[in-house]
Amino acid sequence: MNYRQWKKKYKLLHGLNPPLQLDKRRQRRIAKKEIKTVSHVDFATAVARVSEVIINAFASVVREVGRNFDLAGTMCRNVAENIQPLEVKGRIPSWKVREYGSSHYAVYEINALGGADEIRAITYSRQSAGKIAEIMEDDYIEYIRRTSPGRIKCHNNIAENLRVAVITAYESGVIKGI
Repeated sequence: MNYRQWKKKYKLLHGLNPPLQLDKRRQRRIAKKEIKTVSHVDFATAVARVSEVIINAFASVVREVGRNFDLAGTMCRNVAENIQPLEVKGRIPSWKVREYGSSHYAVYEINALGGADEIRAITYSRQSAGKIAEIMEDDYIEYIRRTSPGRIKCHNNIAENLRVAVITAYESGVIKGI
């Protein structure tokens, strides 16, 4: 029985063409097409695409790690500010985040001497605007720390309160022999 007759008989019995697993001729034809397409593939461009995908994946992983380190740094900075907040004496500028239009957020530099508020940055995200304001504030404090460290005042509220409590306890007789 030749191929044509076999195919007609299968279709007559089952009502549809034979599946790929049974049709050896169709399997050979598909294999030949695949060999032709593989021989026409430019491997240099394929390697370039694969390397680009790998580089993009690595970059996204590094960005995520950086974002996590940034969050950890912000958390540590917030803890440090709660324990011992810094204040700049005679401070002139400060930064605030406000809505700007319907879908933007702006970082404004507020002048304590009564000058007009100036826009320093505009973003789509409140979080990124807050981060920009925080970076500007840290840069300003670092600048003042380097140029005139006498203007930086550390609030030791917790340490001061603990010292007063120990002195009070010692004077009242609760603590002996210190």
